[in-house]
Amino acid sequence: MKKIYMVSALIIMLVGCQQKEMQEDKEVNSAVPESMEASIAIKGSLDQGKEVILETTVKQGDQLVNEADEVLFEIRKSGQDKREMLDAKNTGSGKYQVMHTFTEQGKYIVVAHVTAKGLHVMPEKEIAIPGHEDEGASIHPRSDVSIEFQSNPVKAGSSSIFAATVELDGKPLTNADVNFEVWKDGSDESHFTKAEDDGDGKYLNKVSFTEAGTYKVQVHVEKDEVHEHQLQTIQVNK
Repeated sequence: MKKIYMVSALIIMLVGCQQKEMQEDKEVNSAVPESMEASIAIKGSLDQGKEVILETTVKQGDQLVNEADEVLFEIRKSGQDKREMLDAKNTGSGKYQVMHTFTEQGKYIVVAHVTAKGLHVMPEKEIAIPGHEDEGASIHPRSDVSIEFQSNPVKAGSSSIFAATVELDGKPLTNADVNFEVWKDGSDESHFTKAEDDGDGKYLNKVSFTEAGTYKVQVHVEKDEVHEHQLQTIQVNK
């Protein structure tokens, strides 16, 4: 009789443990993560041989996702299997960008592969690159944008004034959105500094450097249909 009681008690304990585990599993699995969304935008003129910025904005619900694990842009010409995979840089405010030049005319498929918070989304966009022979029939006439970059001697541990003078068709371009993108040569991380409009097409701000070395500076200029950039190399001394 004593053995029967012991067996019964053991069965009750096992059943209780199983029910407890099922309840715990149910509580864990009931928390469904909020879906993540991403969109693709192309900044710049979609012309053959002209560099543009591919950008994706990532959101989870109403929140911007600023710390994605990985963001890649896949570029494939329509009807072909060959594709490029480009690492995007985190530029803040839930945005990730990469620069690319479409060297051939035709239709392209652009896919942003976004991995963040255990989720993966793949927004897709089809774009068309016109050939040089189509430029004369373009709705928007081509404009001439010039960017002149200047900076004070740059030293590590101090700040330097960066300035960009921007003209459109020979006239000062005012009220534009101008940013200085800076990264150390060989690094995948870049930092953006917004330039202040000083009037008469001149934009400037201070940029600080903690380490000596060779740096790249990309000046980004945006206004209405205008999106231009200029790249230069600077040396930061000790």
